[in-house]
Amino acid sequence: MTDVESSSPPALDLRGFSLAYRVRGGGVRTVFDSVDLQLEVGKSYAVVGPSGSGKSTLIRLLTGLWDSREAAPRMTGSAAIFGHAIVAGHPAALRGMTTAVLQDEGLLDELSPRANVRLALRAAGRSPKMDLALLAQAGLPEPPADVASLSGGMRKRVAVARALAAAPRLCLFDEPTAGLDPASARDIAALLRETHDTAVPPRTTLVVTHDLATFAPFADAVLVLDPEHGGMHLEPPDVALGQLAAGDPAVAATGRGTEVDGDDVPGLEPLRNSLLGVAAAVATLGEAVRRLPPVYPELVGRTTIRFVLESVAFASLGSGVIGGLATYFALRNNPLEGAFLSQVLTGSGKVLAAVLVPLLVGFFFTARIAAGAAARVGTMTRTNQVAALRLMGIRPADFLLTPMLWAMVLAMPVVTAAGVVFASLASLFAASLVAGTSVHGWATAFFATVDLRDLQFGLLKTVISGFLVAVLTFHLGTGPKRSGQDVGSAVNGAIVGGMVLVLLVHGSATLLQF
Repeated sequence: MTDVESSSPPALDLRGFSLAYRVRGGGVRTVFDSVDLQLEVGKSYAVVGPSGSGKSTLIRLLTGLWDSREAAPRMTGSAAIFGHAIVAGHPAALRGMTTAVLQDEGLLDELSPRANVRLALRAAGRSPKMDLALLAQAGLPEPPADVASLSGGMRKRVAVARALAAAPRLCLFDEPTAGLDPASARDIAALLRETHDTAVPPRTTLVVTHDLATFAPFADAVLVLDPEHGGMHLEPPDVALGQLAAGDPAVAATGRGTEVDGDDVPGLEPLRNSLLGVAAAVATLGEAVRRLPPVYPELVGRTTIRFVLESVAFASLGSGVIGGLATYFALRNNPLEGAFLSQVLTGSGKVLAAVLVPLLVGFFFTARIAAGAAARVGTMTRTNQVAALRLMGIRPADFLLTPMLWAMVLAMPVVTAAGVVFASLASLFAASLVAGTSVHGWATAFFATVDLRDLQFGLLKTVISGFLVAVLTFHLGTGPKRSGQDVGSAVNGAIVGGMVLVLLVHGSATLLQF
C-alpha cells in the first residue's frame, strides 16, 4: 500500500453505525446494529449473507438508491464513503465516485449496447468515443446492434463496461453471476477481478453474491453479514470457504434474516404511506416545472413524433365516428322536419369543435399514450433501468419526464386538431347523406360560431391536460415496483387518473369558455 493510500480515508468507514426500519404497528426492525467496519481503498470484497441479512440495504446505503415514497430508514452513528458522510443523504461529491451493477443489469432496452455505454460516458463528462474500448475491456469488442440480442453473459459485460464509464472509485456488483452457467460465472468473476486490478486510481470492489466458491479466489476478503446480531465482519477468503464447506448458514446463503430481501422494504402504516405518496406527487409536480428545459432535445423530438403517430389514427377514427353520428341523428331527429337546417348544423359544429371532440380526443389520447408510457416507465423501474440512470448521474426526470411532458404537450393539440378535422369531414358526409347539403352550405353553417376564442381555449385545455397527464404517468411509473402487478396498477392508474384529469381540465375550462 502506498503512502497516499494509507493516508487517505477508507473506502467505507462505519463507526457505531445502526440502521433500522419502522414497521407496521409502531415497532422497529433493526438491520445493522452498532457496526464498526472499515473497508480499505483498492481492495476487492465478496459480500455474503443469508437472504434478508441486509445485502440490498447495504447496496442502497452505498449508492443512495432510497425511494422517497418509502419511509427512510433510521440511521445512527457515522457512515462515510471516502470521507464523505452518507447518514444524512448521499452527497453530490460522490457522484461518479460510486456506482453499481444491479442484478437485472438495468440496460436501457431502447438503446443499443454501444449507446448504453456512450450515455454513461456523456454523463461522466468523458468522450463517447471510448465506448468500444470499454466494451472490449469488458470482453465484448463487437457487441450486437440491440440489447435484445444479448445473452445473459453479454448483458453482464455491457453492464460492466457502462459502470466503468465514470471510472468509479467504489463499484458494487449485485449477484453478477445470477442465471449464468458455471463456466460463464467464472469468466465474469475473472473479468471483475481484471478490471479491478487495472483500475487507475485504485478501485474498491464489492461483489454481493450467493456464489462464494466462484468469487472467493478473486477476493481480498469476504464481508459476512450477520442478521442474527445485526452485524458484519471480514473474514479471509480461505476461512470463509471453510465455513461454506462446513455448512455455516452465514456464508452458505441459507436461512432467513430480519430484513425482507430485495426491494421488499417492510410495510408502513396506511396513513404514512398516503402522506408519503402525496408528498412525492407534489415533489414530482415541482420537478416537472424545474426540469422543463430539455436536457435531451433529441428525445423530445422522437417522443413527440411517436406519440402523434401512435394516437392520431385512433383519435381521428373515434372523432370521425362521433362527428358523423352526432350530425346524422341531429338532422334525422329534427322535430321541424328539415326546417332550421343551418341552425342545427351551427349548434352541432360549435359543440363538436369546441367541446365534445377535444374532450373525447383527450380520453382517446390518454387511453393510448398514457397507458403505454406508464407501462414503459413502470417496466424500466421494475428492471432497474431507472435506478441505472440514477447510478450514471442522470436525473430520471431529465431522461424520461421532460421528453414525455413536452411530447404530450405538443402531441395532444396536434392529435386534437386531427380529430376535429375528421369529425368535421364525417359531419359533412352525414349532412350530405341526410339533407343533401352542399360543401359550401355545410361549412358556412357548421363553423358559423366557431371563433378564435374557441381555438384558444382548445389549445389551453389540451396543453394543460397533456402536462398533467405526463406528470401523473411519470409519478405512477417510477413508484416502487416489486412485481408485475405493480406495473399493471400503474398502467390502470395512469388511464383512470389521466381521464379524470382531462375531464376536470376540460370541464373547468369549458365553464370559463362559455
